[in-house]
Amino acid sequence: MNESDIDAVGVFVPLESHFEIAMAVLQADKHLLLEKPLCMSMEEANILIDQAEKTSKKAMLGLNRRWHRLIRRAKDTISQNKLGPIHLVNIVSSRCQNLNTIPEWRLKRQKGGGNLIENGTHFYDLWRFLLEDEIEEVNVVSSPSLHGDDEPSIINARTKTGILLNCVMSDFLPNKEEMVFLGEKYVLSLSQHCFDGFKLMKAGNCSGDISIRFQRIARFFKELPNGIRNYRYGGEYSISFRNMWQHFIDCVQHDRPVECRLKEGKKALQIALAVVESASTQSYVKVDEVGCTRLGKE
Repeated sequence: MNESDIDAVGVFVPLESHFEIAMAVLQADKHLLLEKPLCMSMEEANILIDQAEKTSKKAMLGLNRRWHRLIRRAKDTISQNKLGPIHLVNIVSSRCQNLNTIPEWRLKRQKGGGNLIENGTHFYDLWRFLLEDEIEEVNVVSSPSLHGDDEPSIINARTKTGILLNCVMSDFLPNKEEMVFLGEKYVLSLSQHCFDGFKLMKAGNCSGDISIRFQRIARFFKELPNGIRNYRYGGEYSISFRNMWQHFIDCVQHDRPVECRLKEGKKALQIALAVVESASTQSYVKVDEVGCTRLGKE
Protein backbone atom coordinates (compact mmCIF):
# COMPACT_ATOMS: atom_id res chain seq x y z
CA MET A 1 0.00 0.00 0.00
CA ASN A 2 2.95 2.31 0.61
CA GLU A 3 4.43 1.90 -2.88
CA SER A 4 4.05 5.24 -4.67
CA ASP A 5 4.19 3.65 -8.13
CA ILE A 6 1.15 1.44 -7.43
CA ASP A 7 -2.00 3.23 -8.61
CA ALA A 8 -4.63 0.50 -8.30
CA VAL A 9 -5.19 -2.66 -6.29
CA GLY A 10 -7.38 -5.67 -7.04
CA VAL A 11 -8.69 -7.50 -3.98
CA PHE A 12 -9.47 -11.18 -4.58
CA VAL A 13 -9.43 -12.90 -1.19
CA PRO A 14 -11.91 -14.84 0.99
CA LEU A 15 -14.93 -12.70 1.86
CA GLU A 16 -14.06 -12.42 5.56
CA SER A 17 -11.01 -10.34 4.58
CA HIS A 18 -12.71 -8.05 2.05
CA PHE A 19 -13.52 -5.24 4.45
CA GLU A 20 -10.12 -4.96 6.10
CA ILE A 21 -8.13 -5.04 2.86
CA ALA A 22 -10.51 -2.85 0.86
CA MET A 23 -10.45 -0.22 3.62
CA ALA A 24 -6.65 -0.27 3.57
CA VAL A 25 -6.66 0.29 -0.20
CA LEU A 26 -9.10 3.20 0.01
CA GLN A 27 -7.28 4.79 2.94
CA ALA A 28 -4.03 4.51 0.98
CA ASP A 29 -5.72 6.55 -1.78
CA LYS A 30 -5.48 3.79 -4.39
CA HIS A 31 -8.02 2.79 -7.03
CA LEU A 32 -9.91 -0.32 -5.91
CA LEU A 33 -11.34 -3.29 -7.80
CA LEU A 34 -13.00 -5.50 -5.19
CA GLU A 35 -14.22 -9.00 -6.01
CA LYS A 36 -17.86 -9.72 -5.21
CA PRO A 37 -19.55 -10.06 -2.75
CA LEU A 38 -18.86 -6.64 -1.29
CA CYS A 39 -18.34 -7.65 2.35
CA MET A 40 -19.92 -9.57 5.24
CA SER A 41 -22.33 -7.00 6.68
CA MET A 42 -24.39 -3.91 5.94
CA GLU A 43 -22.37 -2.00 8.53
CA GLU A 44 -19.14 -2.82 6.69
CA ALA A 45 -20.80 -1.91 3.38
CA ASN A 46 -21.79 1.53 4.64
CA ILE A 47 -18.29 2.20 5.98
CA LEU A 48 -16.68 1.17 2.68
CA ILE A 49 -19.07 3.33 0.67
CA ASP A 50 -18.47 6.32 2.94
CA GLN A 51 -14.71 5.88 2.62
CA ALA A 52 -14.94 5.55 -1.18
CA GLU A 53 -16.91 8.81 -1.38
CA LYS A 54 -14.14 10.64 0.47
CA THR A 55 -11.60 9.93 -2.26
CA SER A 56 -11.34 10.85 -5.92
CA LYS A 57 -10.10 7.34 -6.71
CA LYS A 58 -12.24 4.72 -8.44
CA ALA A 59 -13.90 2.01 -6.35
CA MET A 60 -15.53 -0.77 -8.35
CA LEU A 61 -17.09 -4.13 -7.50
CA GLY A 62 -15.94 -7.10 -9.57
CA LEU A 63 -19.14 -8.59 -10.98
CA ASN A 64 -17.70 -9.94 -14.22
CA ARG A 65 -20.97 -11.21 -15.70
CA ARG A 66 -22.06 -7.61 -16.29
CA TRP A 67 -19.32 -7.48 -18.96
CA HIS A 68 -20.25 -10.74 -20.67
CA ARG A 69 -20.91 -10.04 -24.35
CA LEU A 70 -24.26 -11.84 -24.36
CA ILE A 71 -25.38 -10.22 -21.09
CA ARG A 72 -24.68 -6.81 -22.63
CA ARG A 73 -26.73 -7.79 -25.66
CA ALA A 74 -29.54 -9.03 -23.43
CA LYS A 75 -29.45 -5.75 -21.52
CA ASP A 76 -29.99 -3.81 -24.75
CA THR A 77 -32.76 -6.16 -25.90
CA ILE A 78 -34.67 -5.96 -22.62
CA SER A 79 -34.19 -2.18 -22.29
CA GLN A 80 -35.71 -1.73 -25.75
CA ASN A 81 -38.77 -3.75 -24.62
CA LYS A 82 -38.38 -6.24 -27.48
CA LEU A 83 -39.58 -9.07 -25.25
CA GLY A 84 -42.67 -7.17 -24.17
CA PRO A 85 -43.60 -7.27 -20.48
CA ILE A 86 -41.48 -9.92 -18.76
CA HIS A 87 -43.31 -12.20 -16.34
CA LEU A 88 -40.82 -14.93 -15.47
CA VAL A 89 -37.05 -15.42 -15.33
CA ASN A 90 -35.51 -18.85 -14.82
CA ILE A 91 -31.82 -19.46 -14.13
CA VAL A 92 -29.94 -22.75 -13.89
CA SER A 93 -26.28 -22.52 -12.91
CA SER A 94 -24.40 -25.76 -12.23
CA ARG A 95 -20.64 -26.07 -12.57
CA CYS A 96 -19.56 -29.72 -11.99
CA GLN A 97 -16.62 -28.70 -9.79
CA ASN A 98 -14.00 -31.02 -8.32
CA LEU A 99 -14.37 -30.93 -4.53
CA ASN A 100 -10.61 -31.27 -4.05
CA THR A 101 -9.91 -28.03 -5.94
CA ILE A 102 -12.25 -25.79 -3.91
CA PRO A 103 -11.00 -24.18 -0.68
CA GLU A 104 -13.05 -25.04 2.41
CA TRP A 105 -14.24 -21.45 3.02
CA ARG A 106 -15.76 -21.42 -0.46
CA LEU A 107 -18.35 -24.03 0.63
CA LYS A 108 -19.25 -22.65 4.06
CA ARG A 109 -22.05 -20.12 4.51
CA GLN A 110 -20.54 -18.78 7.75
CA LYS A 111 -17.32 -18.00 5.87
CA GLY A 112 -19.15 -16.16 3.09
CA GLY A 113 -19.09 -19.10 0.68
CA GLY A 114 -21.64 -21.49 -0.75
CA ASN A 115 -24.21 -21.11 -3.47
CA LEU A 116 -26.41 -18.59 -1.69
CA ILE A 117 -23.59 -16.09 -1.17
CA GLU A 118 -20.60 -16.71 -3.43
CA ASN A 119 -22.50 -17.86 -6.52
CA GLY A 120 -25.85 -16.23 -5.89
CA THR A 121 -24.45 -12.70 -5.72
CA HIS A 122 -23.93 -12.81 -9.49
CA PHE A 123 -27.62 -13.42 -10.07
CA TYR A 124 -28.93 -11.01 -7.44
CA ASP A 125 -26.99 -8.34 -9.31
CA LEU A 126 -28.08 -9.51 -12.77
CA TRP A 127 -31.74 -9.51 -11.75
CA ARG A 128 -31.44 -5.82 -10.92
CA PHE A 129 -29.09 -4.97 -13.79
CA LEU A 130 -31.09 -6.62 -16.58
CA LEU A 131 -34.63 -6.00 -15.37
CA GLU A 132 -33.99 -2.51 -13.95
CA ASP A 133 -36.14 -3.54 -11.01
CA GLU A 134 -35.69 -4.15 -7.30
CA ILE A 135 -36.26 -7.43 -5.46
CA GLU A 136 -39.31 -7.50 -3.18
CA GLU A 137 -39.08 -10.89 -1.47
CA VAL A 138 -37.21 -14.20 -1.56
CA ASN A 139 -37.83 -17.80 -0.54
CA VAL A 140 -35.08 -20.42 -0.44
CA VAL A 141 -34.86 -24.20 -0.39
CA SER A 142 -31.34 -25.56 0.09
CA SER A 143 -29.88 -28.95 0.93
CA PRO A 144 -26.78 -29.16 3.12
CA SER A 145 -24.56 -32.02 2.01
CA LEU A 146 -21.01 -33.31 2.23
CA HIS A 147 -20.21 -30.89 -0.60
CA GLY A 148 -21.34 -27.71 1.13
CA ASP A 149 -23.91 -25.89 3.24
CA ASP A 150 -26.24 -25.05 0.35
CA GLU A 151 -25.63 -27.73 -2.23
CA PRO A 152 -27.80 -27.62 -4.26
CA SER A 153 -30.15 -24.67 -3.68
CA ILE A 154 -33.22 -23.08 -5.23
CA ILE A 155 -34.25 -19.44 -4.83
CA ASN A 156 -37.71 -18.13 -5.66
CA ALA A 157 -38.10 -14.36 -5.70
CA ARG A 158 -40.39 -11.58 -6.83
CA THR A 159 -39.50 -8.09 -8.04
CA LYS A 160 -41.33 -4.98 -6.92
CA THR A 161 -43.14 -4.88 -10.30
CA GLY A 162 -44.25 -8.50 -9.91
CA ILE A 163 -41.78 -10.43 -12.10
CA LEU A 164 -41.30 -13.98 -10.79
CA LEU A 165 -37.72 -15.23 -10.50
CA ASN A 166 -36.35 -18.74 -10.08
CA CYS A 167 -32.68 -19.62 -9.64
CA VAL A 168 -31.21 -23.13 -9.31
CA MET A 169 -27.55 -23.33 -8.27
CA SER A 170 -25.01 -26.08 -7.71
CA ASP A 171 -21.24 -26.33 -7.69
CA PHE A 172 -21.21 -30.08 -8.24
CA LEU A 173 -24.15 -31.16 -10.42
CA PRO A 174 -23.43 -31.53 -14.18
CA ASN A 175 -22.47 -28.41 -16.13
CA LYS A 176 -25.47 -26.29 -17.08
CA GLU A 177 -25.58 -22.51 -17.48
CA GLU A 178 -28.78 -20.96 -18.80
CA MET A 179 -30.93 -17.89 -18.26
CA VAL A 180 -34.45 -17.71 -19.73
CA PHE A 181 -36.61 -14.58 -19.85
CA LEU A 182 -40.28 -15.15 -20.71
CA GLY A 183 -41.92 -12.04 -22.11
CA GLU A 184 -45.31 -11.60 -23.74
CA LYS A 185 -43.76 -11.16 -27.21
CA TYR A 186 -40.54 -13.18 -27.10
CA VAL A 187 -38.58 -15.71 -25.08
CA LEU A 188 -34.90 -14.89 -24.61
CA SER A 189 -32.48 -17.70 -23.71
CA LEU A 190 -28.84 -17.09 -22.78
CA SER A 191 -26.07 -19.65 -22.44
CA GLN A 192 -23.03 -17.76 -21.20
CA HIS A 193 -20.53 -20.46 -22.14
CA CYS A 194 -21.61 -20.63 -25.80
CA PHE A 195 -20.50 -18.11 -28.42
CA ASP A 196 -23.90 -18.55 -30.12
CA GLY A 197 -25.78 -18.67 -26.82
CA PHE A 198 -28.16 -15.77 -27.50
CA LYS A 199 -31.54 -17.17 -28.62
CA LEU A 200 -34.61 -15.05 -29.25
CA MET A 201 -37.85 -16.84 -30.14
CA LYS A 202 -41.32 -15.43 -30.77
CA ALA A 203 -44.04 -16.31 -28.32
CA GLY A 204 -46.09 -19.15 -29.75
CA ASN A 205 -43.20 -20.73 -31.65
CA CYS A 206 -41.91 -24.14 -30.63
CA SER A 207 -38.19 -24.72 -30.13
CA GLY A 208 -38.48 -27.91 -32.18
CA ASP A 209 -39.94 -26.20 -35.27
CA ILE A 210 -37.79 -26.81 -38.33
CA SER A 211 -37.66 -23.07 -39.07
CA ILE A 212 -36.28 -22.44 -35.57
CA ARG A 213 -33.69 -25.16 -36.03
CA PHE A 214 -32.53 -23.64 -39.32
CA GLN A 215 -32.25 -20.29 -37.54
CA ARG A 216 -29.95 -21.95 -35.00
CA ILE A 217 -27.71 -23.21 -37.78
CA ALA A 218 -27.55 -19.75 -39.33
CA ARG A 219 -26.82 -18.20 -35.93
CA PHE A 220 -23.97 -20.67 -35.35
CA PHE A 221 -22.16 -19.64 -38.52
CA LYS A 222 -22.89 -15.95 -37.96
CA GLU A 223 -21.39 -16.05 -34.45
CA LEU A 224 -18.54 -18.43 -35.30
CA PRO A 225 -15.99 -15.63 -35.93
CA ASN A 226 -16.67 -14.31 -32.41
CA GLY A 227 -16.21 -17.80 -31.03
CA ILE A 228 -12.88 -18.27 -32.79
CA ARG A 229 -11.63 -14.83 -31.81
CA ASN A 230 -12.54 -15.28 -28.13
CA TYR A 231 -11.24 -18.83 -27.90
CA ARG A 232 -7.70 -17.56 -27.37
CA TYR A 233 -8.86 -15.88 -24.15
CA GLY A 234 -10.58 -19.00 -22.83
CA GLY A 235 -14.04 -18.55 -24.32
CA GLU A 236 -17.05 -16.34 -23.76
CA TYR A 237 -17.19 -16.54 -19.97
CA SER A 238 -13.47 -16.10 -19.39
CA ILE A 239 -13.33 -13.03 -21.60
CA SER A 240 -15.91 -11.31 -19.38
CA PHE A 241 -13.15 -10.97 -16.76
CA ARG A 242 -10.90 -9.35 -19.36
CA ASN A 243 -13.71 -6.95 -20.31
CA MET A 244 -14.32 -6.09 -16.65
CA TRP A 245 -10.66 -5.29 -16.06
CA GLN A 246 -10.51 -3.22 -19.25
CA HIS A 247 -13.49 -1.17 -18.09
CA PHE A 248 -11.80 -0.55 -14.75
CA ILE A 249 -8.51 0.46 -16.41
CA ASP A 250 -10.31 2.78 -18.84
CA CYS A 251 -12.15 4.46 -15.96
CA VAL A 252 -8.87 4.99 -14.10
CA GLN A 253 -6.93 6.25 -17.12
CA HIS A 254 -9.65 8.53 -18.50
CA ASP A 255 -11.30 9.53 -15.21
CA ARG A 256 -14.68 8.02 -16.08
CA PRO A 257 -17.26 6.79 -13.55
CA VAL A 258 -17.21 3.03 -12.99
CA GLU A 259 -20.33 1.16 -14.00
CA CYS A 260 -20.56 -1.15 -10.99
CA ARG A 261 -20.11 0.95 -7.86
CA LEU A 262 -19.88 -0.28 -4.29
CA LYS A 263 -23.49 0.87 -3.83
CA GLU A 264 -24.52 -1.77 -6.37
CA GLY A 265 -22.67 -4.31 -4.25
CA LYS A 266 -24.57 -3.17 -1.18
CA LYS A 267 -27.87 -3.86 -2.98
CA ALA A 268 -26.71 -7.38 -3.88
CA LEU A 269 -25.50 -7.91 -0.31
CA GLN A 270 -28.91 -6.95 1.07
CA ILE A 271 -30.54 -9.56 -1.17
CA ALA A 272 -27.94 -12.14 -0.07
CA LEU A 273 -28.75 -11.40 3.57
CA ALA A 274 -32.46 -11.92 2.87
CA VAL A 275 -31.68 -15.17 1.05
CA VAL A 276 -29.60 -16.49 3.96
CA GLU A 277 -32.33 -15.53 6.43
CA SER A 278 -34.92 -17.32 4.30
CA ALA A 279 -32.78 -20.45 4.16
CA SER A 280 -32.35 -20.37 7.94
CA THR A 281 -36.01 -19.69 8.80
CA GLN A 282 -37.52 -21.64 5.87
CA SER A 283 -39.88 -18.76 5.15
CA TYR A 284 -40.43 -15.87 2.75
CA VAL A 285 -38.36 -12.79 3.61
CA LYS A 286 -38.99 -9.21 2.47
CA VAL A 287 -35.68 -7.79 1.28
CA ASP A 288 -36.38 -4.33 2.70
CA GLU A 289 -37.25 -5.84 6.09
CA VAL A 290 -34.42 -8.35 6.43
CA GLY A 291 -33.43 -8.93 10.04
CA CYS A 292 -30.09 -10.56 9.31
CA THR A 293 -27.42 -7.86 9.12
CA ARG A 294 -24.28 -9.97 8.75
CA LEU A 295 -23.45 -13.01 6.64
CA GLY A 296 -22.38 -15.97 8.75
CA LYS A 297 -24.87 -15.23 11.55
CA GLU A 298 -27.71 -17.69 11.92
